[in-house]
Amino acid sequence: MPAVKNQILFLVILVTSLSTQATWFEASGQAVIHDGQKQAARQLATQEAIKQALLFSGAAVKNVQIMANGLLQDDTLEITSAGDINHIELINEVYHQDYVTVSIRADIFPIEATCAASDYKKSIVTTWYDFQKRQQAAAGNLYDFGKAFATRLQLASQENTQFSYIKQIEPYYLKSAPSEQKSFAYELSRKTNSQFVIFGEINEFSIETAPTQSWNPWADDKVTRNLAVTLTMYDGYSGEMIYQKHKTMNALWDFDLHQSIDSNSHKLWNSKFGLAAQELQQQSIQEIEETISCQPAFGRVIKTGDESLIINIGLQNGVKKGDKLTLFKMNQYHSPQGEQGRQFHLHPEKVTVVEVFTDTAIVKSPTGALLVNIQANDFAARQ
Repeated sequence: MPAVKNQILFLVILVTSLSTQATWFEASGQAVIHDGQKQAARQLATQEAIKQALLFSGAAVKNVQIMANGLLQDDTLEITSAGDINHIELINEVYHQDYVTVSIRADIFPIEATCAASDYKKSIVTTWYDFQKRQQAAAGNLYDFGKAFATRLQLASQENTQFSYIKQIEPYYLKSAPSEQKSFAYELSRKTNSQFVIFGEINEFSIETAPTQSWNPWADDKVTRNLAVTLTMYDGYSGEMIYQKHKTMNALWDFDLHQSIDSNSHKLWNSKFGLAAQELQQQSIQEIEETISCQPAFGRVIKTGDESLIINIGLQNGVKKGDKLTLFKMNQYHSPQGEQGRQFHLHPEKVTVVEVFTDTAIVKSPTGALLVNIQANDFAARQ
């Protein structure tokens, strides 16, 4: 048993129920028993467990000592702290030769002011978007419209978002069944060092022609074009689908049906159809931004060493030299009730950012401790 800090190791288990907004955390804290003072060590271990659960959830850390005192007097504690904590339970305590481990469970509702929206920007990767009915692109010879649409979506993301951005577009069309998207999300996330993945498909791109009125035979037929797009976003680290919307629009088509149009041209995107398509993109980006704003920003460890690590977030994400991060492993599992959850194993040693680049950063332990237990594809977060 190494004599380091009061806390030596802690474990946080996150279970997110699909039927409620609450999030359950299980946290363990450990403390050294000095001079046989078991009660004092128990108190410190309980405080540490509560503190780590709160910090990792993004909730406010207030009156931890008072919470711990109440919990030790009664193994079930109902408490409200800035709207964050609904319920805390003492699960168990285990005494070892010279230290004690205390485990707690907390039901936490992180309030808006303390959610991860103020954290690092989250990176997104996407691909070109294929047509569900490719023959509909014949009008205008717009077979590469899905490529231009993804490019414009990225531009809207980079210009109008605060908490996320489309970092990269993979230069190919990816047509996948819904059952395949989770595995593709893992693959794209790892390949591009992006946290989130957007899949898109153009479901409708058809032309509609309304005949002229009988009383005005010289008027041209009114031609409109439909656009329907489905966008689906996955967390590339957990494989969880967090957003899916089917967006539709219809606008006047200003072009001759036999005229070839450049999908990237100002002529197209400044037309009535192009402006309406851009409005659809803006709505989608805003919805994605709202969805992702309170998702925690995780960096993946991409290179390890005994004394330093390289993580895949950097200046583009808002990382700064001197930032302090928590290292952890993350696993997915399902409870016996079928609820999907994440299990977080937190490393006891915090790290500090010592160098920052465009999309990577180097971190080290501020105490000089070796980071030998950290592996590639572990994660880092500012919590």
